[in-house]
Amino acid sequence: MHSIVMARSLFSFILVAIFSHSLFAERIPTENGIVYDVAAQQQLTMDYYAPQGAGPHPAVIIIHSGGFVAGDSRSSSETYCADFLVPAGYAVFSINYRLAPKFSYPAPIQDVERAIRFVRANARRWDVDPARLALIGGSAGGYLGAMAGLEQAQGNETASDPVDRESARVQAVVSLYGLTGFENVKLSKNEHLLLDPLIRQKGKAAALREASPAHLASKTSPPFLQIIGDKDEYFELSTVTEFDQKLRDVGVSSTVIVIPGGTHGTYDWYRIPNVPDWERRMTEWLNAMLFHTGPIGEGIQRRQPTPQVPSSR
Repeated sequence: MHSIVMARSLFSFILVAIFSHSLFAERIPTENGIVYDVAAQQQLTMDYYAPQGAGPHPAVIIIHSGGFVAGDSRSSSETYCADFLVPAGYAVFSINYRLAPKFSYPAPIQDVERAIRFVRANARRWDVDPARLALIGGSAGGYLGAMAGLEQAQGNETASDPVDRESARVQAVVSLYGLTGFENVKLSKNEHLLLDPLIRQKGKAAALREASPAHLASKTSPPFLQIIGDKDEYFELSTVTEFDQKLRDVGVSSTVIVIPGGTHGTYDWYRIPNVPDWERRMTEWLNAMLFHTGPIGEGIQRRQPTPQVPSSR
């Protein structure tokens, strides 16, 4: 437990965000720097990866990792998903969002919801089916996706901005090695940067409850898929299984895929001997949730297991 707490430091989170950029050959976006909002005088942008095959297409919105303080829309540990979802017929959008400490809770969640509304409002532009949208978030992005998915925010019919008239509801949520909440854990430095204004406003217990996604779950929530390694340096596997059970308890369809020997981030999983075919299983799960069919397999990284060194006797 002590090593888990120590690993969730500001420096380590930033290292993961930076290190993950260099480990995959990145798929080049079809369009990049698409402005989906201007918040507090900051342009919020997304990248678009055009799907293969005939539309209208289901869409996924990728929410990058980085511990709420770092990372961007090209974080390859998450955008790797575009490599195998684009050939399967998915329109993929990877977003930037406001970061702590300049911006605190709930700003990044609001940005995710704005991105959902923007994709839905512009569905014809990309031949996207607005009724088939999913979120894929990694680490901190997994938390943001869970919150946005569970909030099920409706559109504001009287808004002057047509984007804000659109619903922010999604039909599925995928969390890769995601943060599941803040209650009953020691907050990291990053999490304090995100939550301290809320804590000062409402008190610690009320703030942490409000900011933890399990309390938003209901029988109308979208289905969840969580994927995590059992050697994750940041989050205990038990936090994922406990969140899974809380979702199930209120009637939410929830699935967990465990990567035996997997650490934090997808970028090293292909080296694990006998690693589960999680990319195929994720795509099959999304296909089932979004009523989609398409070829599965292209773009999945070839397995290169780390050679096992014989033990000396």
